Amino acid sequence: MKLIFRAKWIIVVLFAITFFFSFAVLFAGGTVKINWSLLVADILLIFAQTANVVFAFRNKNKEVGATLSVILFINISLMLFVYAMSWNYTVKALTIGFE
Repeated sequence: MKLIFRAKWIIVVLFAITFFFSFAVLFAGGTVKINWSLLVADILLIFAQTANVVFAFRNKNKEVGATLSVILFINISLMLFVYAMSWNYTVKALTIGFE
């Protein structure tokens, strides 16, 4: 758990990079395998970010915990906006792809 917490800002940057690529691949076209891989990577990074928030608040790092909470809220909001608001397009991208 401490190792994940030490990499807290790296996880934030990795989520930003994978979210950018998943957004680009989802709407620019890509294979089903790439779309699923990037979606799973985004979800795993959200779980790691959630663990960071819990660890920060349990160790009384309230400033870091609050900052990570805001970033986590933004990350989840972006994921919901991209994947849920364009649901028909998302289903097509994750099932048959745009090869």
